[in-house]
Amino acid sequence: MHRREYVLPAIQREFVWSRDKITRLYDSLMRGYPIGSFLMWQVQEGNSGRFAFYDFMRDYHEPDNAHCAPTGPLGSRAITAILDGQQRLTALNIGLCGSFTAKLPRMCECGPYGAS
Repeated sequence: MHRREYVLPAIQREFVWSRDKITRLYDSLMRGYPIGSFLMWQVQEGNSGRFAFYDFMRDYHEPDNAHCAPTGPLGSRAITAILDGQQRLTALNIGLCGSFTAKLPRMCECGPYGAS
């Protein structure tokens, strides 16, 4: 992911999992439960420039960094685009190498219920 060998095609939705969902994924892994399969698209060398791709989220911050960044030009090398499993792989990436910051319910910059 960090070397952009695995990327997200532009047709993928944004990362939407909550902290609880990420926790349940790790719980399933630690208990040895199956977590589903992945569907990958091998984009052949020379074809990656024909499509738009995005990087995997590493440091999710709901108010300020909730969107995957475009990869920009990838050259002509072969890549693997993730068609199914993006939420799981992103959750693993965040849990192993990144961070997750969510906005607390009913909280704003001026306090829990607004200015007094």
